[in-house]
This record gives sequence, structure tokens and C-alpha cells, in this order.
Amino acid sequence: MIPNIRITTARLAALLVLAALLCAGVQAAVAEDALTIARSSAVNFGTDPTISNTISPENCGYQLHHQYTHFSPMIGMDNTGNLIPWMAESYDISDDYRTITFHLRKGITFADGTPFNASVAKFNFERIINYGYTDAFGPNGTSSRLNMFIYFDKAEVINEYTLKIYFTKGWLAIAFDFARSPICGCFISPLDVVPVWDTKGVLMPEKKYNGLGPYYVDENESIPKEKVVLRLRPSWRDDLNFHEPKMDKIVLIHIADPQTSLMAMEKGEIDYIDRSNNPPVDSLIRLKGNSKITILASPDTQIYYIATAYWRAPFNGTEGILLRKAINYALDREKMVKGAFFGYATPATDTMYLSPQRADVPDCCYRGYDFDIEKAKQLFAEAGWSDTDGDDILDKNGKPLKLDLLTTSRASLIWMKDLALIIQSQMKEVGIDVEIRTLDASGFVEASKMGDYDMRLSYDQPKSNPTTEQLTYFLSGGILSTHYANENGTLERNAMNVRYALDEEDREQNLCQICDVLFEEAGVIPLVHPMTYAIISSRVRGFEIRPEFYEHIEECWIED
Repeated sequence: MIPNIRITTARLAALLVLAALLCAGVQAAVAEDALTIARSSAVNFGTDPTISNTISPENCGYQLHHQYTHFSPMIGMDNTGNLIPWMAESYDISDDYRTITFHLRKGITFADGTPFNASVAKFNFERIINYGYTDAFGPNGTSSRLNMFIYFDKAEVINEYTLKIYFTKGWLAIAFDFARSPICGCFISPLDVVPVWDTKGVLMPEKKYNGLGPYYVDENESIPKEKVVLRLRPSWRDDLNFHEPKMDKIVLIHIADPQTSLMAMEKGEIDYIDRSNNPPVDSLIRLKGNSKITILASPDTQIYYIATAYWRAPFNGTEGILLRKAINYALDREKMVKGAFFGYATPATDTMYLSPQRADVPDCCYRGYDFDIEKAKQLFAEAGWSDTDGDDILDKNGKPLKLDLLTTSRASLIWMKDLALIIQSQMKEVGIDVEIRTLDASGFVEASKMGDYDMRLSYDQPKSNPTTEQLTYFLSGGILSTHYANENGTLERNAMNVRYALDEEDREQNLCQICDVLFEEAGVIPLVHPMTYAIISSRVRGFEIRPEFYEHIEECWIED
């Protein structure tokens, strides 16, 4: 009987090995839903998103992976830009817009199971606004000046699931600002800092991924500054059946050059090119016949335009206004749409600055300049410009009309190159000699700040920025030089009034006055409304172009 026992034991061992192999085979057959994203900026991981990297460059600062490990805003946006509840199932705003009350969902927890409640939310807002990012976004903000940072007063816990935030000054876009801020949507547990509950406490390294997001960083597969691998984990979104993630794995790859990203997409090495890293619009032409790649396009509220050195000759004074009007009429924007954007834009003849795509922009702002060479010639003459020496260049008082056009070689603004060439050509036809001056990103910002240009190509922000924020370009003291200011200063005052208006009628009245000034004085020279587009693998389903910075890519799924 002993031999039989040995045979049975051997067979049992073989069966166990076979079972293990079969199990492994089954697991291999169930492939992960994984999506690889190309990013232009270097990807890093492991930092505290609630504190700026200016305080601690190595350990702090918002990183792209925080969208997946931490980001859970109180209020979100849908794909049309409408505000939707997220962690707050509802919210109330006071009549004076100085307080906002969040009613939190029950059952929200951090990855380690720690409950999220009003006290935790209070800790985070006070940490972020009063300490973590006040230098960046406060009254003397080095990046921007945001109302919620400038006018924050206090946060009050009403009960376990109700938080009330007070501001010293109200503004109409208060809810919109909470929805669009990635910084104010990343929360940590107050038990994860040392000392605990200290708003200036240091985040413990072992808790760096203990966020409210449904993913964690797999550091074994990730490479600093090159690749971040995110893996799905259980989260409150599963528990509450709320925007449940479907991707098992998301990989963020650093590819600095958009064209390199495009080639990787064509080879099937990546699934999505992050829209901040989109290749030039002319690349879309060759992709149209590729069945493995999908191009999604959508109108946006952005506008590309020319800002001028309005404070000095030849653009200052009454004759400067006439010159800007003449240039507005001299430009054929339809040709710009076809020649520089291959149809992925519309002519900006319906506005001077604020896009009609914005629901809160009144009809009084829907005025612009059509292409009209005869009107242009008439206005050039009224401004004192004519070709007296027959060299095909307009001149006045013996001085030719020669202007420089400032652009940048920054990869994400590659559209400037082709657009500048078309502008140069069209202006030459009416007698303006334009020299294109192209600087790197830092040089462009510095020249813009110092006003070292005659004209410069510029752009506003997409619909994730409220209209009030768009008007900051007409306020003094910004990062770049003011895009336009009229002589009596009413434009800046109106922009400030819109920013702090507490009723729609007052806001609309000031917006109309702004649009009147920009039209009557041709304050800027609008060119085109670019379309926003996304390049994504045809295997990916459920993708939507969103107005906010966060694409919610984790809600997509793969179908081969």
C-alpha cells in the first residue's frame, strides 16, 4: 500500500501544480483595462498636494497623479460646463455671496477608511488657503490672485456633514471658483500630518497616497520624472455607486514633444494625448484616415487675438484707435481658419473678446469687425497713413509703418507660428511691414511683461475659467502687461465691478460697457475662436471633452 500512497501523493502534487498554472492562465486571460496618457510636463509623484512646492520643493506641490489619488472637489462640472454636485450633495449661497454652505455626502472615506466629514473639510480649506497656497493665490499671489484666497475669512463646522465658509467680500462666481480649482479639490486626512490636526503639519511619507481618489501610485513600476503607474483601489465612489472608475490601470508618460506623442499614438504605444500636449492642428489631417485613432472636437470659449502697445505710437491716441480699427477690417479671418487651423476654428467676427459660447455673456458683446478692405483703407487714411513714396509700405511724417509681432516657440503654442505668417502676409497686402519676433517661453513672458513689442499674439482661457477671470487681463498689476486700458480708466473700473458684482443686472451693465469700449476703440484685434480637440485611441469608450482641467479618464473603458 505504501507505493500507492506515494503515487497518490505525486499525483496530488502534479494536480496542484496544474491547478496553479491554470489559475495563472485564467488571470493572464483576464487582461487589465489599462490606458496610457502622454504628458508634456515631467511627471512626478509622492508630494503633498495641499502645500505649494515653494514651501517644500521636494515634498510638496500639486502633481498630475493627484487627479487620481486625491482629487474630489466639493462641486464639479459636467461636459457642458454646468456645475454638478460632487462631494457636496448640495450647497447654498447667501444673498450677499459672502458665505457658501456645503452639505456633504455621507459615507465618503479616505483610502485607509478614515471618514471624511465637515471637520476634515475645514482642516483642509484652512491648510490650503491660509498656509499652503496663500503665496501663490493670495493678495500678492505669484501665480494669480483668486477671490477665495484673498477674501477667505473662516470655515465653520455646523454639524458632522455641514460646512459653512465665510468670505469678507462676496462675488457671483463663488460656486464656479470651487468647481474649477484643482488645488481646493485635493484633501488629506488631518490624522496623516505631524502634529495631527495641525494645518501646518508635515504629511507622513507613508500616507502620501491616502487620498479620496480611487487610485494609488505603484512606485515599483513608476520612474520619477518619466512615468507614473496608477492602480485602481476600492474607494467611496464604489461604495456610493458614484462615478465609479472603470480603468484598472492608468499610466502617465512624459513625452515633451507633441510630435513624438503623435508618433507613439500611431504606433499604439499610448492611448491618449493629454490636451495640454496636443500636437499642432495640421497633424489632424493625416490622422483622419486612421481607424485606430479617434479625433473629438468641440467649440470652446477661447479666442486668439492681437494685443498692441496701445500706450505708445503708432497705437496711442485717436489716430492709434483708427489704426487698430483699420487693421481689424484688413484681416481676413476666414483665411486664418482655413490656412492656420484647417477648419478647427471659427472667425472671431462676432466679438471683441468675450466668446458668445459663454452663457453669461450678454448680447451687447456680440459685435466685432468683418473683413472689409475698403473700410480699412479709409481708416488708414484718416489715421494719416498713406504710401507717399510708392514702396508699397504706408508711411506718415516720413516714417514707414513697420511693426514687430511677438510670438513664442513654446510647444503648446505652436499655433502662433502659422497664424503669425498669415497675419504678416495679410498686413503686407495693405501696406504694413511686419517682422515676426519669436522668443522662447520665458523670453516671451518677460517681453510681454515689459511691454517690449508693437503687437503680440495672445489668447484667453477656456470655459473652465469664469468670465470674471477672463477680465483680469484688463486689470493693472497682472503677470503680463495690461492688454488694453482706455484713457479715462473706465475699462479697468468696469472689469473690477464685474469681478465683485452681486447682482446680474449690475454685472451685465458693466460687461456691456466693457464690450462697448473694446469695440469703439478697437482695444484688441480678435482673430479666431479655436476649437478644442482630443486625440484618443479608438479602443477607448466613454471619453468626453470637459471644460474643467480634469478629464475623468478613469470613467472610460476599453473595447478592442
